[in-house]
Amino acid sequence: MKLRDKFWLWGHPEGRYNNEYGNNAVSRMTPMEGCAYLGVNNVFMVPVGVDVNRRQYNKSFKTLNQVGWECFGACSKPEVIDTIIEEAKDFPNITCAVMDDFKSEGKDGLPRYKKMPVSMLKEINDKLHNNPVRSLDTWMVLYTFQFGLDETEDAEFQPYMDAFDGIIMWTWKESEVPLIPEKFEIFKKQTPNTRRMVGCYLYNFGEEKQATGAAVKWQLDFYRELLLKGEIEGVVLHTNTMADLDYEAYDACCEWMEKYGDEEI
Repeated sequence: MKLRDKFWLWGHPEGRYNNEYGNNAVSRMTPMEGCAYLGVNNVFMVPVGVDVNRRQYNKSFKTLNQVGWECFGACSKPEVIDTIIEEAKDFPNITCAVMDDFKSEGKDGLPRYKKMPVSMLKEINDKLHNNPVRSLDTWMVLYTFQFGLDETEDAEFQPYMDAFDGIIMWTWKESEVPLIPEKFEIFKKQTPNTRRMVGCYLYNFGEEKQATGAAVKWQLDFYRELLLKGEIEGVVLHTNTMADLDYEAYDACCEWMEKYGDEEI
């Protein structure tokens, strides 16, 4: 298996972040084009409020190894899970579902997960694992600023983490990238029996400006070592929606992938 086979794109509808988060340029790159451009073979598709034609996107992903769809809406609309399972019949590379912003605050200021008992989450996961099509993995997004600060809060959240097959650790602000090694050690302790991935922002959404090539390269070098040691099973690149705008972080990522992507692991 090649290193690039361990990489995923965090895919959004093309143009989703035009004129947002300090980005005033206009992008047209689709998620599948983003995968091809960045040299990765897997995608998490996250509509972020856009009403997309899911079948068209799934058809565009035909040559990818694995496809996952965001499913936090299943907390209030269980049919979201039914849709993913139904789509998996026609698209054998659909392998998982992911809950984005699971611990983030909702519009009412409360963490979204607190509206969902662990039992409900387990029911959703059980349905994804046990259905007439095939077992689908469950993943959850967790930011580095959301753990390792309050032991009581971490303990309260631990049963939710344990209910997922895997957790993806993300660092929201580039200024917090130096904290990643320390945070990852805490993350490992919280996921002794849970699969792990990490995310890498190619645009600095947390501080509403371009990411730097140096920060992206440092993260990719660090994550490569974690992959080689077997401490994570994948890296998720965020996202296609700025990839065609000549931003230096994307160029750095492409150069890095050209250097290491075909490495056998």
